[in-house]
Amino acid sequence: MNMNKWTMGLAAAGVVSLSSVAQAQDAAAGAEALAASTTLSGYVSTGYKYANSASSGYFRADKNRNSFSLDVVDLKLSSAQGDGAMDTGYTVELWMGPGAQSIGTADDATEGTVELMQANIDLRIAGIDLKVGQFGTVVGAETYDYTSNAFYTHSFGFAVEPTHHTGVLASYTVSDDLQVSAGLANTTTAETNGTSTGSGSSKTYLGSVSYTLPSGTGQLAGTELYYGIVSGNGTGVGGDDDVYHYASITLPELVANLDISLAWDRVDSGTAGTGDDNIVGLYLGYQVNDDLALNVRYEQGNVNTQSSGWLSNADGIQSVTVGLNYKVWDNVISRIEYRNDDKDGTGSAQKVIAANLIYSF
Repeated sequence: MNMNKWTMGLAAAGVVSLSSVAQAQDAAAGAEALAASTTLSGYVSTGYKYANSASSGYFRADKNRNSFSLDVVDLKLSSAQGDGAMDTGYTVELWMGPGAQSIGTADDATEGTVELMQANIDLRIAGIDLKVGQFGTVVGAETYDYTSNAFYTHSFGFAVEPTHHTGVLASYTVSDDLQVSAGLANTTTAETNGTSTGSGSSKTYLGSVSYTLPSGTGQLAGTELYYGIVSGNGTGVGGDDDVYHYASITLPELVANLDISLAWDRVDSGTAGTGDDNIVGLYLGYQVNDDLALNVRYEQGNVNTQSSGWLSNADGIQSVTVGLNYKVWDNVISRIEYRNDDKDGTGSAQKVIAANLIYSF
């Protein structure tokens, strides 16, 4: 224990005790160690949307029509889990701003402008990684995270999927090519600590398997196959369990600089008299040069589980989004996109031109 002469003098005079000084030094050392292991990251997302009509059906489609917007300030505190047999970590992520009102994690009917995106503890035991708390779901090609998606506007597949769960998720790496996960959560909906009142299971079951084709499979080597399933009921929702299926295929780079992936979402509704959802999405990404990327998303299918908005009993969905990402500044995502949504029926087309700037830190 190192002390300067002033501390020693105060201890000799009885003003402070040596034990309290030692405890203070230990606390300071612990705080420094915690600060050293904690990473602060996040981003600020802003945008502009021009729409031919009042859009709906996908995440925040009805917000900020023909206007500039502050979407969200994302703030994440995390400590990465190490490679040791018993290493731990954590993640706490907050959304602040208008976008926080749309993620559904609040435990009442009114979302605030500051909401919890995720908060979980990472644990490892016997080679199994455990995520405990509130975490993202195991299904879907897209997430709420604006920086992880190729597009500013979200897909219809994302609109029909679960997004968050409160519970525990176990993941295990069988080999370099094969990973599996299984979990147990309260509900299929995002509300933190929400509970189900359905006639099916009182809990929600999660599972996934990811497999990459090995080198012996020729040109298809490196193809990523993924399947995820969520079965359960929503917060305060009656009826039998809903079952959410998701599958994707991501091809290796068959053509230079071209990424191709195919996604499929299916929702088997547990509510009597309600139809099911089927949406297939094709994602193409072409890196023109170091600064410019072209992205295309095409979706088709039908949605019968929604009771209101553009997706209400929507058949013959056809959606095309074309976007350009151009790097102008370091740490900034700058993109512009055009989106056209259509479905069976007259007067149903939605057209949007959007621009998006995101600064990541």
